[in-house]
Amino acid sequence: MTIREPAKKVRRSTTATAGGGQRHRSAIAPSEVARPDRRREILVNAERLFAELGYNGVSIRDIANAANVPIALVGYYFGRKEELFSTIFEHRLGYIEERIARMKAIDLDTPDPVLDIVRAWAEPAVQVRSSASGEAFSLLVARNVWDQGPVAQQMLQRYYDPLAEVFIDAMMRALPDCDRVTIVWGYEYAIGALLMHLADRRVERLSAGQAVSGDPTRLDGLVSFIADGFRALAKGK
Repeated sequence: MTIREPAKKVRRSTTATAGGGQRHRSAIAPSEVARPDRRREILVNAERLFAELGYNGVSIRDIANAANVPIALVGYYFGRKEELFSTIFEHRLGYIEERIARMKAIDLDTPDPVLDIVRAWAEPAVQVRSSASGEAFSLLVARNVWDQGPVAQQMLQRYYDPLAEVFIDAMMRALPDCDRVTIVWGYEYAIGALLMHLADRRVERLSAGQAVSGDPTRLDGLVSFIADGFRALAKGK
């Protein structure tokens, strides 16, 4: 998916001229802007650092140092830290849109719509995790869910609440005898299962190396586990 760029901001400094006026010069050398992959390096390293340390644990200087770019270049491309943080999620918006589209397309007259809903919701996330750069992003999403800070919660509300609403509505249609509050709790339980599958490496230690975090071959088991949980909740009503 094409990265959506915020408006570029260039900080300028002034120098006095011989006539007593002032002329402006860019704080960033043109050669720095023109160098290939600078923007991508900033974004990749920001994603990794935010995933490892959390939003409040990372500074713009940390990101610039990791990307080996001047600190002014980060602001030139992405603006403030919060805008850079948001750009990471904008860059990944395609897989959220895919999950929403797949859930909306489900025929509730199929033999097992509950299973179909869970698969449509979970499979794109597992696929992202198995991509070359997906591990850091999956950890970042998990950290955001557990982080109660205002910026993290704002990102969840902006990018993931619409996904949650579609899931909850679809599951309520698939389980018409189940009230919304019960479905919402089920969604919370499902989030926990999915994020642990994607981001937690403890499974590797507990299994003595027999299991791998984010293993895409375990998708069927994950989907069945979550779907069975919703059916159990419905039976309890």
